[in-house]
Amino acid sequence: MTIQAQEEQKCSFCFYLEAEIIAKFLNYENWLEIDGKQVATRDVHPFQPALILWVDHGEMVSEVLKWGYEAYGKKTLIFNIKSKTVQERPMFMYDFEERRCLIPAGKFYEWKQDGTKQKEKYEFFTLDKILYLAGIYHKDLKGDCFNILTREAEGCMIGIHPRMPLILYKKDMERWLLSKEDTEKLLESHYKELEKRGNEEYHQMSLKL
Repeated sequence: MTIQAQEEQKCSFCFYLEAEIIAKFLNYENWLEIDGKQVATRDVHPFQPALILWVDHGEMVSEVLKWGYEAYGKKTLIFNIKSKTVQERPMFMYDFEERRCLIPAGKFYEWKQDGTKQKEKYEFFTLDKILYLAGIYHKDLKGDCFNILTREAEGCMIGIHPRMPLILYKKDMERWLLSKEDTEKLLESHYKELEKRGNEEYHQMSLKL
């Protein structure tokens, strides 16, 4: 069965998983393989395995899960969820209540349509080096997976795409993972440390490497 990627809000971003992040949260000797694919330093796209952080018996742990939920009865994969409706959708509400997670990323990418067939690539990052993307995860016989929450674009994302990942500050990690009372407030939180690099700047940087 072929599963096609479905973006609930048509947010087409992917993110980058750096070696420093893997080393910080997961011992190299404990790298996992999912369907024969080993987690490594690379761009992460829907369907692919990535590192998530969640709480087990009061302690934060790391695990490797696939990105994307298989839609019930459909040959589609949902890989982002609108933060405003995550509590209302039967498919997501239990995971939001009991299975919240964070996805550490070095940066993420989004593409802007310029009115032609060409798309302009933008890179979004923080000077703190790690972005913590808010998400939920699911475990069943079909396979363990996670999903990323999105919100309306703000800051340097405005004009590039109408939506963006919900990004949390490091100080809010435990609140997101442990506190049901704080979680709803964090759905409306604003991340003000996001930086943007455009196509021209991105290529100049790449040439220096």
